[in-house]
Amino acid sequence: MPRTALLISACVLVLAGAGAFQSRHTSALPVPALRHRRRQPRPTTDRDALRDRSSRPSSSQNPTCQRVPVARAGSRDCCEEVTSVVRRRGFIQQSAASASLVLLSPSLACASGDDYGAAQPYVKKGDGKFQFAYTVTPPASFTSSNKPLKTHLDEINFSGDVRGYQVGVTVDPVRIKSIKEFGDPEQVAARVVTAEVNRDGVFDVKLVKDAAEDAQLGCYDVEYISDGKRGTKRFVTRIYVKEGFLYVLTFQSKEAEYDGAREQEVLNTVKSFKPL
Repeated sequence: MPRTALLISACVLVLAGAGAFQSRHTSALPVPALRHRRRQPRPTTDRDALRDRSSRPSSSQNPTCQRVPVARAGSRDCCEEVTSVVRRRGFIQQSAASASLVLLSPSLACASGDDYGAAQPYVKKGDGKFQFAYTVTPPASFTSSNKPLKTHLDEINFSGDVRGYQVGVTVDPVRIKSIKEFGDPEQVAARVVTAEVNRDGVFDVKLVKDAAEDAQLGCYDVEYISDGKRGTKRFVTRIYVKEGFLYVLTFQSKEAEYDGAREQEVLNTVKSFKPL
């Protein structure tokens, strides 16, 4: 029998003994004041006298002063010990449940190895017919969301609490095997600017600087400013072509809020983006 069950059984026996003892000696308690008439005692017989003599406690044992306090003290200690055991068991079960939750949650287990608030890399892999894969590390405050109506093979957005500050990644199948087949950096930048100008509500688009090529990674970087009905925004784009897929990352921010700290955060995310 478990220790808790033994303690509960002992507590019940002590309480039962105390109740039986009190009911046995009810005649020794004072008569209630509301009772005005006492019934006459029936004549005692030799058998009654013998039973009273055998059950009467000795002069050295006062039931009111000794036995009742012992029973009450024992029951209180027993119940306190039972309560302590139950509390310890509840704490152990709660701790075990919390530990299992941390171990079974992939996101919590992964984040435990990094500092609180550190940016986490995001990895996406295609399945079935389209075998693409890429990784990107958005800012730590950003969360991912999918568009209700997709216009690309794969599309995901990351955004934070700041309105108009977000990054998106798109993947599409293409027949070319290298970005150079699409054109040189200047030609690609011109196509990006033309596509932006043709959007509804856009008045003017200009390149911030010349398009750059990373020959080692095989990508182009294009940075431009778009002025339209929804304000002036800055866009930073990185473009890859690898194994029949076009990978495009686009980071956008309000131009008025694009300071040095934000620029560094944007560049860190852009540099983390690459096909796998």
